[in-house]
Amino acid sequence: MRTCLIVLLLCVGMVHASEPSVDSVDYATPNKYLEIVHSLGTNARITSQALKLKGDSDLATIQKVLKWMDLNLKYDADRAYYWRNFDDVIKEKSYGGCADQGIVCGVLLKGAGIPVIWVKTMDVSWIWDFKKNREFKAWSGHVFLEVYVEKKWMLLDPGAKTIYKEYSPKTRILPGNRFAYHKGNDPKDMIMSLQWEEWKQQTSTYFRNLDESLLPVDPAGGTFLLMSQASVIGNSPYYQALTDMATKNGFAVRKSFNTDYNTYLPQAKGHLLLIETHNGKPIVPLDVLEKHFPNASKGLQNFDGTVKIGKTTIVFFDFSRQLSGLQSEDDVEQK
Repeated sequence: MRTCLIVLLLCVGMVHASEPSVDSVDYATPNKYLEIVHSLGTNARITSQALKLKGDSDLATIQKVLKWMDLNLKYDADRAYYWRNFDDVIKEKSYGGCADQGIVCGVLLKGAGIPVIWVKTMDVSWIWDFKKNREFKAWSGHVFLEVYVEKKWMLLDPGAKTIYKEYSPKTRILPGNRFAYHKGNDPKDMIMSLQWEEWKQQTSTYFRNLDESLLPVDPAGGTFLLMSQASVIGNSPYYQALTDMATKNGFAVRKSFNTDYNTYLPQAKGHLLLIETHNGKPIVPLDVLEKHFPNASKGLQNFDGTVKIGKTTIVFFDFSRQLSGLQSEDDVEQK
């Protein structure tokens, strides 16, 4: 009878751990999340180190903890697939990924007096691939921390060294287009990716049954452009003229820009790209343009300023030439 009871208790514990939830956190009582559970490491050792890193403010403490981790721990991908707590990571002076990195950061912040909740996420693109039985290269997720500082809950990404001040714990889609699916105070009980096979089993079960209406739109599920697309590089008032020209010719202008070329030029690929030009000189530096569209400058040698690079049509619209043509017509009329 006793053996059966023990087995039953173990099974109940397993069921509890295998059911991710984001609704079990008592956000109104932050001090509940100062507790450092036994599975995460030796409390005295954690607290001793944490107090050395305590700053003049909670944000200063977070900065000092992250800096200390950078100075004392190195990344080792081989350590990403088995459970390690604070004591293990410190002894080996390395972390295997965001899970044990988040564990160390979280317990140190708790030890310094900052309430912490661990947040498990999976990339939205991975979730859609998994649910639609599409092939994926990796199990792609991330671990964040919810931290109570300045009398409010904020979101901390220890790996990116970033804290998000304007944050609601009700938010499910987190930075990097990641879906939050499990929150808690005991990462081992939650099952992290460090518990690799068990974590994959839990994650598979959860997302197989997830209501798809909770997710953002799946772009990989198929899209169809209802209008031809165009991008415009120009300054005011020229970009307005190019935009109007593209629109009147049946193009939807997706972006007008005159900075951040390395961000927006790749997005123009496969579409029409109109570029403000004066006396044969475009406003975008040619070396930057040709990094994304090799030999694009050949369009400047063509009478109509047009060149096709792959599936992208580039038009250098030389306003000086157009204005020169208008001036010549005026001169003819005066004569």
